[in-house]
Amino acid sequence: MRLFLFAIGGTGARVVRSLTMMLASGVEGLDSSTEIVPVIIDYDLSNADKTRAVSALEKYSQIHSSLYPDAVGQGVNYSDNFFMTKLTPLRNAGIAGAQNLQAEYELFFGPAGTAIKFTDYLGLSSMQAKPNEKVTLDLLNALYDDSDQNDRNAELNLELTLGFKGKPNIGSVVFHELRSTPELQKFFATYNAVNGDRVFIVSSIFGGTGSSGFPEIVNAIRTHQNPNVRDAIIGATVVLPYFGLGIPDPTTGDTGAVDAGSFASKSVAALTYYHNSLNNKINSLYYVGDENIDAYDYSEGSTRQENRAHVVEFIAATSIIDFMKRNVGANDHHAFEYGIKDERKGSAIKLEDFYDGSKTEYLDNLSEFTLAVKYYRDVICGDRNRVKTSTAFYSPNAFALNGKLGRGVFKLFDEFIDVDYNNGQKGHWGFYPWLDEMINHDHKLHLYNIDKSLKINDILAHKVVKGGMFSSPATSDDNITSCMNEKSHQLPAYDDKAFFKALREVAREIYNKVK
Repeated sequence: MRLFLFAIGGTGARVVRSLTMMLASGVEGLDSSTEIVPVIIDYDLSNADKTRAVSALEKYSQIHSSLYPDAVGQGVNYSDNFFMTKLTPLRNAGIAGAQNLQAEYELFFGPAGTAIKFTDYLGLSSMQAKPNEKVTLDLLNALYDDSDQNDRNAELNLELTLGFKGKPNIGSVVFHELRSTPELQKFFATYNAVNGDRVFIVSSIFGGTGSSGFPEIVNAIRTHQNPNVRDAIIGATVVLPYFGLGIPDPTTGDTGAVDAGSFASKSVAALTYYHNSLNNKINSLYYVGDENIDAYDYSEGSTRQENRAHVVEFIAATSIIDFMKRNVGANDHHAFEYGIKDERKGSAIKLEDFYDGSKTEYLDNLSEFTLAVKYYRDVICGDRNRVKTSTAFYSPNAFALNGKLGRGVFKLFDEFIDVDYNNGQKGHWGFYPWLDEMINHDHKLHLYNIDKSLKINDILAHKVVKGGMFSSPATSDDNITSCMNEKSHQLPAYDDKAFFKALREVAREIYNKVK
């Protein structure tokens, strides 16, 4: 199947980043025949959350193409592998044409670096020169805050370059033009229900971009003239408030245009509207939120808006996978909520706090990937001389890692996991930073111990793995190395794909012994 994934605003971008990390682990039930077409939509073109999500998508796609080039167009299907699900840019999806889209994973829907106020967007200056437009002007002044023109946070004076700053009443006007963009037109021309295509939309409900963009996309699909598009199977995740805003910018003293105090009331208003006008247009609707509200540093947007990955975004990503694997009919209209087994306020969420279904569907694979990554980073890349001289799988007769590490797909893999990451560094988007960011919250998701100073047998945050008097822990360096050596003799093709397959199989065997 093929899923067109529309991720709206900063929250949507962060959910896509979490999804990319989960797909890297090789999610159960998906394989190389599964294709996802991510489209990130944000009026704030330089938003750092979006930039990091796009970096993750691009690197993942490069790794997938390098490992499984024969899966494309040759009917070869790979399952139970890392990086096995295909991520396709919209401009490369489906029929030829519209290849001149500006970006691979983004929908360019903004003023392209040009400062423009909402009043300019509406054309108020030209209206003021026309006596017959007085009624329209009066209506706009009644609907929107028309404070002193020197107040840049007033609604009509709001600069749109950095997005809608939590004001859906502005976003809903601007987003009405979304359906005429080349990207949406490409989607309309490419979507094929006969081949099992589906649509999924991710947005927050308490901001300005997500809450206004979500209804517009749904309505653009449901009112399309082509029944093939109009009757699309649509899933969506609505992200409820899970963070607030902290102290205003200490440098400028700016209190900002985003009012975090209104998040709850905006959510109630949006939910009421969705119930009355939107829910019956969605086949599967997921609600995700968190009562434990984190206080984020205030940021106007742009490159400064770099929020740490959060457990809510991780869970929202699982809803996308659930939708892909769920049998959904055109007449279905279901709503879902997500819960965990145990939640101790003030305590970290760990593997043991999730229900067995979540562990099997998502967390087991992620655990195996994390174990594999730590062994790769700490042992194969961290102590190459010892590994090279003592292991069979490193030799030219096996996976021939000598001369490969740091090059080709291994270099891409290094960049994806971010082998050189140091805790707390800004600007990083890789797997280790992602795990680390989710730990650094009041309501933290602490599944694994990834610090390089810790041994591999300390990887599971909720338990300690100990060896007996005459044995070593199953997760010890030497034990994993021994398993890798054994796998190198079992796999017929000693290429890069075989190495990552062996790494996956060994990680699974080891994890099943210690979980």
